[in-house]
Amino acid sequence: MARTQAKDYGKRRRIILEKAAILFAERGYARSSISEIAKACEASKSSLYHYYPSKESILFDIMMLHVTELLEAAEKSKTFKSPPREKLIELVRNFMGVYINAGSKHIIILNDIGCLPPESQLKIRIIQEKIITVVEFLIGKINPALTQNKDTKKPITMAFLGMINWTHTWFKKDGSMTVEQFANLAVTIFLDGALPKE
Repeated sequence: MARTQAKDYGKRRRIILEKAAILFAERGYARSSISEIAKACEASKSSLYHYYPSKESILFDIMMLHVTELLEAAEKSKTFKSPPREKLIELVRNFMGVYINAGSKHIIILNDIGCLPPESQLKIRIIQEKIITVVEFLIGKINPALTQNKDTKKPITMAFLGMINWTHTWFKKDGSMTVEQFANLAVTIFLDGALPKE
């Protein structure tokens, strides 16, 4: 007889992902065991297997959750009712809202995607490409010349994303700079340069 699914099944799966993400980010995916994940979740290995069949399936869901949240944040900024520059600032704000609360997931995306089989990696990368496409679209709305050249539009887009993608290593939500201030700063440096206008 199949085991009855608990009413809080989805909530428990989310807790497993959160705890596992912290563990993977701190120790690395390869050095983390199912036993350690179960311990972090204050659960037994057998109960953990009720929610996830393998460590790999946990890793995949952590990454899928993260890139899906980022894609939703990107799409939300695209529909923001404001001029294109403000849309790009909104995108940074939205991304930072994800990064601040998901630093562990972001580290895993950067470090451990190669631990997934090729077909699973492809699913993650397809969503990442959708995110990049939204950013390209917003940059192109501000200055079409930046994205009209197919040889330079992705490098330009990735350069912008590079300003944001590593904020998990230094940005503190209770620090001296707010998310709003950083969003404005990042877009200003990208579009106008770092030097003051003469």
